[in-house]
Amino acid sequence: MTDALVQHRPERGRPRSGTARRPDLSATEQILDAAAQLFVERGFAATSTRAIADGVGIRQASLYYHFPSKEQILKVLLMRTVEPSVRVAAYLDAATDPAVVRLAALIGFDTGQLARSSYNIGSLYFLPEIRNELLEPFRLERARLRDTYAALIMQSVEASVRADLGPSEGDTGSALDYLVDVIFGLVESVIAIRADRPDEDAQALVSTILYSSLRVLGHDGESGRRITERAGALLAGMPAAPEVAES
Repeated sequence: MTDALVQHRPERGRPRSGTARRPDLSATEQILDAAAQLFVERGFAATSTRAIADGVGIRQASLYYHFPSKEQILKVLLMRTVEPSVRVAAYLDAATDPAVVRLAALIGFDTGQLARSSYNIGSLYFLPEIRNELLEPFRLERARLRDTYAALIMQSVEASVRADLGPSEGDTGSALDYLVDVIFGLVESVIAIRADRPDEDAQALVSTILYSSLRVLGHDGESGRRITERAGALLAGMPAAPEVAES
């Protein structure tokens, strides 16, 4: 998991080149925070470890005390965007509520994570460096999350929508499989919307994407409202996960 990727080192003896911009965070978290902002604003390739160190107010050598490479920092940031949703997906998989309620809970949580992440770090999904071999664990976790979406969506499509999509043979390239991409794409559309409108109301955005997803599947009006209410109650009953400091 993410914490295993982070080298939590003692703070003593760590020389600084300036004043810490986030003294409320540990040195490791300050590095992740500064890197997240720079990766989003400048791009991964254009951000040097020196720039990250300068953003924290430490010497470049001190950064390597916590992270062996810039790629390792990116890996931790990306894993933190997907691991909470994977945990929620596992919880929902064991729940006994109807599939559409569990799907709505997952959409609401996942969209909320992306809508409220610092610096809109979900935008890092679109970096060309995402194909780096070091980031394979992130790609696998994101694929696991999509598989959960797919299983719940297949059980949640209203009969009328299924009929409109026509016959569906096999899992690859079928209309239903494309429908999974549509819903998954709706969830991650929050990233592009935030990039265009950084001051957007996060809760309104989450609600809009959730209701839109349910409508695509044939659940609208009063049915959609009941589903979202039950989904909220389901998430509220989830045991609290160990806190991870935001980056």
